[in-house]
Amino acid sequence: MDLNEAVFTRRSIRRYQPVPVEFEKVGRVILSANEAPTAGNIQDFRIIIVQNDATRKKLAEASLQQYWMEQAPVHLVICSDIKRGKQFYGSRGERLYAVQHTGAAAMLMLLEAHAQGLGACWVGAFDEEMVKATCGIPDYARPHAIITIGYADEVVPKPPRFIIETFTYIERYNNKIRNFPIAITEWSPVVMETVKGAVHEVNKAGTGAVDWIRDQIKSFGKKK
Repeated sequence: MDLNEAVFTRRSIRRYQPVPVEFEKVGRVILSANEAPTAGNIQDFRIIIVQNDATRKKLAEASLQQYWMEQAPVHLVICSDIKRGKQFYGSRGERLYAVQHTGAAAMLMLLEAHAQGLGACWVGAFDEEMVKATCGIPDYARPHAIITIGYADEVVPKPPRFIIETFTYIERYNNKIRNFPIAITEWSPVVMETVKGAVHEVNKAGTGAVDWIRDQIKSFGKKK
């Protein structure tokens, strides 16, 4: 699975098959987090692998009773070593960079899990003190997210998304783009299949197919 496919087909999975996940795949998911950027390369995130049934049940309870989490055979609790961020960047490192770093790591983990044929979901709603007590997290660390991982037992359709023009500005906030040239979020499944064919053409024919794709994109806008 290439990056483009992983980005556009990843879904949040909340139903899992009752089968274990190969530890090698868990390792690859965690290894991907190590590629996340961090300010000054301080690498202040920490990851706890949870497989124990009782512990996963406690984490589901701590996550505002989201009991579907128990189905996932692996929970990855992503924390930040807040003393490390504070040491290098003061309160900004503790309050902001720590959140940014763990968020970047979590996103890479979700994409790698998907690329490994696994389902995953980012859980951020939980009682921090309960999670800390469950996983033995010290006071100088803070849990930011729990990633559930397992083999999916559901097919989740693509949720509705804003078109690019809604959230993209030029040079200044609120200076909106009009008629963005590649409004991917508006494309129908049929169009997406055509684009996949175009990507195949690029791989097969090289850069000469780029002009063909550009013409197709223009024609999509005319057919709306």
